[in-house]
Amino acid sequence: MKVRRRLRGPGSAPHADIRRFRSVAVVPFWGRIRNYLRLEGETRGRAVLSGGVEGVLNELHPGISWRAPLLRVDNERQGHGIELCGQGLVIAPSLFAPGPMVLDAETGGHDAPVLVYNVTPTTESAAGLWQQEEEDRAAALSELLGQTRANVLETLQAPVSIGEIARRLDLSHPSVSRHLGILRRSGLVAAERRDNLTKHRLTHLGEAVLGRQD
Repeated sequence: MKVRRRLRGPGSAPHADIRRFRSVAVVPFWGRIRNYLRLEGETRGRAVLSGGVEGVLNELHPGISWRAPLLRVDNERQGHGIELCGQGLVIAPSLFAPGPMVLDAETGGHDAPVLVYNVTPTTESAAGLWQQEEEDRAAALSELLGQTRANVLETLQAPVSIGEIARRLDLSHPSVSRHLGILRRSGLVAAERRDNLTKHRLTHLGEAVLGRQD
């Protein structure tokens, strides 16, 4: 939601924001994502050979149904039917599609219409897909937030004051305060009052970004 609001905000640079998001959410995991989707496609291909097209298409997603020659795709936005009439069909699994959709051949980059359907990994599969090496995580975090802001976030192992962060990172108090303000507005950090001293801590979102949630 925060990404979506920012992209729609006045004066935003959506392409730059999307590239930064992609660098953190997609690029570090792309090899595993590609292999997972390839195996999904191969599994569906074998199912076509053993059980026929109708069975596979009707099992891909609750919003997809096939009764020759009509392929019907229903999602949250619209219902869409397409008569294939022997022109073929490319089946494309996706981890990021919001729901099933049909792309025409030109849009999909193939010689036939493309049926995109979303796949939901099991808990075990998801852990393997999204687990990230610590070095990769640190580099991606720096690219997303900037090195200094990423360092500020990393100091929050426990609630800590602005003065302590400034001392650890050799930064000025105003600089630390500015970075913390941005992190708070992003939902990564929260402030709390302890013994007449304001300290800052990670939110659940901040812990997730740093990979510290179980």
